[in-house]
Amino acid sequence: MNTKTEAQLKAEGWKLASISTGGHLERMLDTYKELGVVIYLQEVKPEECGQCTECYKEGTQTLYKLYIKVTS
Repeated sequence: MNTKTEAQLKAEGWKLASISTGGHLERMLDTYKELGVVIYLQEVKPEECGQCTECYKEGTQTLYKLYIKVTS
């Protein structure tokens, strides 16, 4: 997997839209695709998020940071 740092992503114009998993992530992906927004997903571990992710620690689904880039 090609993992980029937060600094690299920011320099490339990516904005963090959400940290999610499962059905909620799928709905967001579908919506952004319909809107023509460019998407970048990066797999993360709950402890790497810097936010409260206690509910994800016991789960079996992969957690992702969803970045977006709006192009003209």
